[in-house]
Amino acid sequence: MKKKAIYYEDRRNRRPVEKFINGFELKIKAKVLARIEFLEGRWQELRRPYVDALQEGLYELRVIFSGNQIRVIYAYMFSDYIVLLHGIIKKTREVPQEDMLKAKNRMNDFQMRFREGRIKLPKIE
Repeated sequence: MKKKAIYYEDRRNRRPVEKFINGFELKIKAKVLARIEFLEGRWQELRRPYVDALQEGLYELRVIFSGNQIRVIYAYMFSDYIVLLHGIIKKTREVPQEDMLKAKNRMNDFQMRFREGRIKLPKIE
């Protein structure tokens, strides 16, 4: 069963992961977007080097391009969705705790606003 990847959107309608991805040159952007599409269709079977579990319901989508370790931190939510929470270029062995906290806070914010009826999820095609 396919899942739908969606961008986390804050209360001011900003999408930080979309902005992060759009900041790359075309070849890198294309590779990251292709990897997100790959995740949507094959999420059940993907393991390292494509994805890795982090902590507390968070996962990382792993993309390497010209030596840069690009990571998109995401969470599976509401059975059919992959919410893209935070993007980084990883420079250390571990994902920095400040980035983990940012992703966790965005996940909690998304869940809270969904429960309050302030977020409408797109239809799964």
